[in-house]
Amino acid sequence: MGTMFQVVIPIFAIILCGFLAGRLSLLPLHGTSSLNYFVYYFALPALLFFSLSTAPIEQIANTNFIIINLVITLICFSITVAIFKFIFKKKFPEVTMYGMITTYGNTGFLGIPLLIAAFGQEAAIPAAIATFIYDLTVITLIIVSFEAANAMNTKNGNKVKIVPMFGSIVKPILLNPINASLAFGIIVAFLKIPLPESVYVFTEVLGPAAGPTALFALGLGLSGERSVLKSKAYNASEFITLLSLKLIFLPLLAMFFVYFVFPIDDDLWATTIIILSALPTGAIVYVFAEKYNTLVKQVPLYILATTLVSIITISIFLVLIVG
Repeated sequence: MGTMFQVVIPIFAIILCGFLAGRLSLLPLHGTSSLNYFVYYFALPALLFFSLSTAPIEQIANTNFIIINLVITLICFSITVAIFKFIFKKKFPEVTMYGMITTYGNTGFLGIPLLIAAFGQEAAIPAAIATFIYDLTVITLIIVSFEAANAMNTKNGNKVKIVPMFGSIVKPILLNPINASLAFGIIVAFLKIPLPESVYVFTEVLGPAAGPTALFALGLGLSGERSVLKSKAYNASEFITLLSLKLIFLPLLAMFFVYFVFPIDDDLWATTIIILSALPTGAIVYVFAEKYNTLVKQVPLYILATTLVSIITISIFLVLIVG
């Protein structure tokens, strides 16, 4: 119970404040977008750049940490694709979108803020590295799958244009502000590039606003999404399967690898892998659903449902791990 009060309740109390602000009309619901843009374009990039650029190189190059995140993502993605291909009889490349739903978590607006709120500024380093791994792995799989399928469906299917496909992969991975800040932070740390002290002061002051703002915005956004729950554009068995894979199977798989396959000596880094694996589906999944016109009606429901259920499942994992 001590763990519950010290770690879990304060975090979700911030989300509750945002939810109540929306329900009681203390803030306009459209303010969610402004808060999210502030976090996405300013506060979170500043936080991640400061954390990585000042981190020891041996932390950034933590081999076991990188391998675990990569392996569990690929395993869960592959299992999801197999289940929806052979059990639910879905077609390629639609099955890969289900794989993205179960492996791409809401690290930017929930995972990183939650870990920092629970464990302090030092949690930003492993969370940032894991975020980059997820983006590099999952987004690449999705884009390659859909672009390859599009190429095979055209008359010139035998002439797949590699350069345009490579560009479509690099752009969403490296040119968004979060991953760009990660890349710059890693470059500064590895090359030991001297930067003016004012840069570090700016990022150190701005960065801490990311956590509470993102959590509050999440609650405010949830208060305006109740209509999504009334959607009938889903299959109950598929729905339960996705929730189980995302919120239960993936974090349990992470625990197995962290404690038995590639043990992580640092408790914070081990906890980071598990908690980030237990996150709900990230909003960027809807961006790709719209881009490829796949599961456009279903994805918003999956995002909202995993977010609501994860309040319980993440709390359980936090209590188990920290306790």
